[in-house]
Amino acid sequence: MDEKNIKNIKKRDFWKNFWKILEPSHKKFKLLFGLIVFCEITVLAGPFVFKNIIDRIITFKEDDLGFLLILIFLFFLSEEFASLMNYTKNKIIFKNQFEIEAYLHVKAQKKLVDLSLSYHEKENTGNKIIKIQNGIDKITELAGNLSWEIIPTVTQLIVTLTVLFIIDFRFGLSFIIFIPIFLIIVYKANVKVRPLRKKRFKDYERASGKIGQTIININAVKSFVQEKRETEEYRNLRNGIKNKGIQEWFTLIKFWLVRDFIVDSGRVLVLLMAVYLVYNGITSLGTLVFVITLSEKSFFSLYRLSRFYDRIAEAVIAVDRFEEMMNEDLNIKNPKNGIKPKNILGKIRFKDVNFAYDHSKNKALQNIDLKINAGCVTALIGPSGGGKTTVARMIYRHYDPQKGGVFIDDINLKEYDLYGFRKFISIVPQEVEIFSMSVKDNIAYAKPKASLREIKAAAKIANAEEFIDKLSEGYNTEVGERGVKLSGGQRQRVGIARAILANPRILIFDEATSNLDSYSERLIQEAMEKISKGRTVIIIAHRLSTIKKADKIIVLEDGQVAEEGNHYELSRAKGGLYAKLLKLQEMGDVD
Repeated sequence: MDEKNIKNIKKRDFWKNFWKILEPSHKKFKLLFGLIVFCEITVLAGPFVFKNIIDRIITFKEDDLGFLLILIFLFFLSEEFASLMNYTKNKIIFKNQFEIEAYLHVKAQKKLVDLSLSYHEKENTGNKIIKIQNGIDKITELAGNLSWEIIPTVTQLIVTLTVLFIIDFRFGLSFIIFIPIFLIIVYKANVKVRPLRKKRFKDYERASGKIGQTIININAVKSFVQEKRETEEYRNLRNGIKNKGIQEWFTLIKFWLVRDFIVDSGRVLVLLMAVYLVYNGITSLGTLVFVITLSEKSFFSLYRLSRFYDRIAEAVIAVDRFEEMMNEDLNIKNPKNGIKPKNILGKIRFKDVNFAYDHSKNKALQNIDLKINAGCVTALIGPSGGGKTTVARMIYRHYDPQKGGVFIDDINLKEYDLYGFRKFISIVPQEVEIFSMSVKDNIAYAKPKASLREIKAAAKIANAEEFIDKLSEGYNTEVGERGVKLSGGQRQRVGIARAILANPRILIFDEATSNLDSYSERLIQEAMEKISKGRTVIIIAHRLSTIKKADKIIVLEDGQVAEEGNHYELSRAKGGLYAKLLKLQEMGDVD
């Protein structure tokens, strides 16, 4: 298939996809398009009445006065009726615009939260936001242009050309000669600038990603005195966008000179022909005015079409990139009619599991076989990169194994309804994710309808109450973006309170006490002990002091189970990795 055919298919796909995106508005668009066609036809009534007024004035007789006054009144009525139709049409258009903008943002947000962790880990936050914003802005703009520009313009062209042919076929022919030439010029101009537009939109995403990363990591930027570097790199990105934009639009306006020459030539030809026909008595002066009015409307319509085409070409790239995101495959798919357990015991089994991340050549897990008993405390330890956090992600089904299976209560996770089994699991990660809202709302995130009494009870168990009571507004204190107003230990205790409030059957602590001072660590360990009773608890840790009391310890190394047993058994195993790590920690060589 040649390049031209591929481009044509892409254009057909673009409009097909564009119409699909606007599916909730289909009925409104169909009503709107019918109204627009009716409006554009009624608009011609005014000029036609005006033509008859001029003809009556030229051949004016005293007996014609009454009829002339009626024509003037009809002219007024036709213009007012057209205004009323436009008023109705514009109300529908504006309402439609805001509705499209609203449901597209909601649809995009839903898609983002539904996408798997693998997508979010490979895509920059700023890139995603600008991709959505640019896409929705351009879709909304295109929808508006369809309503205000393209449908009225095409309708107007068809109607006026038909009328011109009816009046005198020479008018129609003289006008229609210039249409294909005009459209070819507009098309070639946009083909010329398309590569520049594509690069510019990629740069928009890079620039947005850059500023997003700078603000997210502002502490590191300031601590390492990199403000000037960040500003300079962002300035270079924005200058690149500026230069591409200038080059793009300077190329377009060169083509506009040729376009204007074509239109002006057509207007002069129609005018010369009209004067010739009036001079030879073939047509009346009123008809001359009517023809010139229609031809001016038609040439103006061509300008409107060219502007719209420029906007389409500008929008296609942004819409395509938005559509790519909306069509992104869900790596983790929720099964239809998946099992929705009313309760689970919390028995976990990994059977011959292999897994590798997309960005890595090495396997994170290799032929893993392990069992986590229900209602017991199981610790996962080992060197960094051994696969501990990957195991936790597998239990949540944030990722699926490429080989083997993960089971809860002897049922493969792929058979469960995602939301059905996840509600029985809670995690306290190394870096608890805190939202920019109150302490109370952060704790209640897993259970939004929880009462203040329940929230306080969870905070008390998590040893969080002692610092919350000291905050300026207690539980109603706003903690700032990413919990910037809280210390690391305070954020961890909020995370534990959140997990407690969810009342899970399976509770995962992923390095929950690392990087904390001794006091915060002790408080968190106390909280962990309080809430571990009667649950399946998984503790991922580097510090072996936190897992000595675990019922079972699984040592992971290079994505494989190196050994397993309790503290007493493993500490006495000669040549064992656990015994080696224990000895190194006692000597202070490792944390």
